[in-house]
This record gives sequence, C-alpha cells and structure tokens, in this order.
Amino acid sequence: MRQATPEDGPAIGEVTAAGFETYRSFAPPGWEPPGDMIDAVGIRLARPGAWGVVAEDAGEIVGFAAYEPAHDPMPDGPVVPGLAHVWAVFVAPRAWGSGVAPALMDALLEAIAAAGLEEARLFVAAGQERARAFYAREGWREAADPYFVEALGLDVIEMTVRPSRPRRAPGRP
Repeated sequence: MRQATPEDGPAIGEVTAAGFETYRSFAPPGWEPPGDMIDAVGIRLARPGAWGVVAEDAGEIVGFAAYEPAHDPMPDGPVVPGLAHVWAVFVAPRAWGSGVAPALMDALLEAIAAAGLEEARLFVAAGQERARAFYAREGWREAADPYFVEALGLDVIEMTVRPSRPRRAPGRP
C-alpha cells in the first residue's frame, strides 16, 4: 500500500477500466463504460485536496481508492465543509477476496479523518450488489434512494460514513 501519484494514472486507469467492465453484468444492453472517468484519473489526483492510495502486488497496481473535498454541485461547485467525496474504489478482479479492498478503505478513511473531514460520501451503481455489500460491511449506510446519473448511464445510490467512528458492521473483525 502506498499513496497514489498522478504518474500512476495509466496503471490506475487499467484497474478502473477492469472494474467498470464488470458493470456489464447488470447494466442495460449497449451500456459502455465512461471513458472520460477512466482517462482523467491522473488529472483528478492532481486536484487540490485530492488523495489516493494504491495497493500493489509484485510491483503491479491491483487496487485504487481516492477522495477529494466534496463539492455541491459536483464537480466544481462550492466545497461542502467537512465532507469528503470518495470518487474511486476499484480492485482488479484477480485480487477480489484478498483483503485489498478493506485495506484500501481503511487507508482512505484514515486519510479523510486525518484531514479533519467529518463525513465521507460515495456513489455506487445501484446494480453493483457486490460493492454495495462491501460498503455495508465497512459501515457505510445508504443515504438516498437510487437516481439516474446520465454521465454514467446508470442508477446510483449515495452512501455515507463517519470516518472517525468504527466502520465495520457488528460481528466483523
């Protein structure tokens, strides 16, 4: 695990693209991954207040998570005081079940808390049941009903967590 840099953009883009490819299992016919979201990873990491973490295995990036201060409206409205916007959590399918995702989430939420942000939000595709279950195990709670995001072409659900509180659901180590 190490802090991500803008130079990691191409490798992170590959992990992100592989993650978006898994959306085809629940997306409507003809859905295509949002190329602009994948291509802009390095640029987004260079934005003020952005922070990311990568997980490596044998020198290869196998996971990535990042946040920035939340803006309302996204992406360029005023900063929302005390709120982090988690804009990426992706793990290469070959690393699923290996503990990479919880380690990335722990590092990300520790950084958010260290930055003095009181709450974090993310948006997860409503049909991405595996990710939604992971976030719930990590203590994230659904904050709104699903709604359609045209840029993604899918319904999403906003989820939130307070990084200073224990995040794991009861019964989790």
